[in-house]
Amino acid sequence: MHMLENHLWALDPHSSYLQWFKGQVEDSKRTLPFFYRNVLDYVRYLLRQIPYQDDLVYAPCCEFDPNGERIYAEMHTTDWWWDVQVQRPNLLYSNVS
Repeated sequence: MHMLENHLWALDPHSSYLQWFKGQVEDSKRTLPFFYRNVLDYVRYLLRQIPYQDDLVYAPCCEFDPNGERIYAEMHTTDWWWDVQVQRPNLLYSNVS
């Protein structure tokens, strides 16, 4: 298993983004371990995946069904998101260069 895991790590150039970290949470009776990944590293990993490039949305968009009716399926398609952009355009894009 160790050899197989080493070969898999060598095949994936972005494997450093998928490291697991161990944490602990305590309650009144016991200490429990849990495992997690760095969320920002995981997002970086997903953004570098070629198979996903056509499915990732980087800007808000309105989606419609074949009848021309508005579809509300994802966060970036809701009216709330469009309203926030209109009300606070500088706040949303101030860090974009």
